[in-house]
Amino acid sequence: MVKNNVHGIDVLLIVPPQPKGFSVQVDAVLARCAGVYSKTDYHIPPLGLCYIASVLRDAGFSVDVIDCPAGSISSNRAKEIVKILKPKIVIISPGTSALPHDLEFIRGLKKHIGEFTTVGCGTHLTVLPEDGLSGGLDYVVRGEPEITTLNLVRALVNGGDVSQVMGVSYLKSGRVINNIKRPLVDDIDEIPFPARDLIKYYHYEPPYSGGGRFTIMTISRGCPYPCTYCSTGAYYGRRVRYRSVGNIIAEMREIKGEFDVLGFWDDTFTLNKSLVMELMRRMVEENLTIPFLCMSRIDTVDEEMLYAMRRAGCRLILYGVEAASQRVLNILNKKISIDGVEDVFNMTKRAGIETAAFFMIGTPGETKGEVIETIELAHRLDPDYVSFNITTPYPGTELYKSYKPL
Repeated sequence: MVKNNVHGIDVLLIVPPQPKGFSVQVDAVLARCAGVYSKTDYHIPPLGLCYIASVLRDAGFSVDVIDCPAGSISSNRAKEIVKILKPKIVIISPGTSALPHDLEFIRGLKKHIGEFTTVGCGTHLTVLPEDGLSGGLDYVVRGEPEITTLNLVRALVNGGDVSQVMGVSYLKSGRVINNIKRPLVDDIDEIPFPARDLIKYYHYEPPYSGGGRFTIMTISRGCPYPCTYCSTGAYYGRRVRYRSVGNIIAEMREIKGEFDVLGFWDDTFTLNKSLVMELMRRMVEENLTIPFLCMSRIDTVDEEMLYAMRRAGCRLILYGVEAASQRVLNILNKKISIDGVEDVFNMTKRAGIETAAFFMIGTPGETKGEVIETIELAHRLDPDYVSFNITTPYPGTELYKSYKPL
């Protein structure tokens, strides 16, 4: 049971401060965001932490969210804020690239402020909970975080038995204990909308958002594709769960007027054509059109869908192309044919939608000639935005399983 600190809040969820010029894409719900190092200094709303905060708040706990990188909050200032709020429990979602720094920050908080319970969640800790527990965390939440975190907080605040909380890891006599895995939430409509009000004073503006107040949401969780570089399967396997159109529209009513640009941050927004078409129709009919961007694959769009998306406000589609070589795509298990890429980009442009192309360099076995082919393809596609990334075996990916130390 956590100590009863007078006049303090129950739970504080923190995105820890980062060194200057260091930006990491990580999220507690979006399992693919495992701590990817960002090449530019911009920030995405912490959707997962806001979901957790919402679930906890609905259950009667007092909560707050601090996004230090987005608020340019230094480590010293963060310590001052934590000292004022006096939380019983502090929750972080550290990514692979920032894990040492984030754990050092948490240890510093405990050293300078006093006793509180620390909890970590996210893709890296789901796969390697011992990394967090050996680094100073008291508990790790594995997998889809909302219900596990709620039950853990209830146990900690009310003196319950943590050993009975599914999906939790902790140390006992120096040994890592992994409680049994929690099943995924069957109906994700039951999860309350993220607590965006707790981060309303922070400004998020990715370089491709077009400016204005930016937020993100999802219409699904999970991805059926077996790409070797993606860590989504660490949470969700190959299962995809969809929200109902009515539930999505209800959240959009909350967003409308509060934000200028919306990012649908699903792994593949266009995966379910019938759902997307119905959502686009409802957005137009109910005057909920808003400039939005989304992520897609070249094999999940067609002309009808693209024009419907444009009418509903779609401004930009981010396509994961990855490589120009079919051989490299096969190594990555991408399950697309390179032959159709240029046609899809041209079709998207004809619909009046901007394009972004994402590529990967350094896939194991890739040759210098294949890298040059990828650069040449990027020129031919002529997207509005382009991003080149280094193929990295993050924990939770098939690449990691192939190359992790023995």
